[in-house]
Amino acid sequence: MPANLPPEYFKAEQRYLQAKTLEEKIQATQELIRIAPKHKGTEKLLRMLKQRLAKLRRELEERERRRGGGGPSFAVKKEGCAQVALVGLPNSGKSTLLRKLTNARPEVADYPFTTRFPVPGMMDYEDVQVQLVEIPSIVEGSSWGRGLGAQPLSAARNADVIALVLDTSSHPLQQLEILVKELEESGVRLNRSPPKVTIERREE
Repeated sequence: MPANLPPEYFKAEQRYLQAKTLEEKIQATQELIRIAPKHKGTEKLLRMLKQRLAKLRRELEERERRRGGGGPSFAVKKEGCAQVALVGLPNSGKSTLLRKLTNARPEVADYPFTTRFPVPGMMDYEDVQVQLVEIPSIVEGSSWGRGLGAQPLSAARNADVIALVLDTSSHPLQQLEILVKELEESGVRLNRSPPKVTIERREE
């Protein structure tokens, strides 16, 4: 199926090519995603644009991190034997689970996005301590700016383990599909071993 892209798309693409800053490139890519038709013929294009947007956002986050800007951070220092990120949609029970398993006391409410920054807590498991971190809620489209944007996904990326929290009373399989898709589009591959890295020392 042909993509049949409208003239506005090519104008936005030109703005992307002329962009000089990360912010301008992010804005232009968001516009491309918004303008592009949503059908079978544009699936690969949209996937590529979303991956590009996620990459640009990661670059922007890394730049801001290096600058050491003020305000709350999405980075959580690791403690204990492992860091487990609790990832879920709004009102899936992440805060309640964290309160029950750890000493953390996140706010619990019946409205979405109660948690706006990662909340850590320590859980005793046998003879070790495990750090649980509630990640702010993910929504469909988080990887390209919806909801709280891609920053929660970047916090999950740094964890040793990702635990998906589902509300079993409301279409859990659909929730699972959204979470896996958003994580993958931001560069987080679940249940896959990291690539092996080898270092060779060569004599001059």
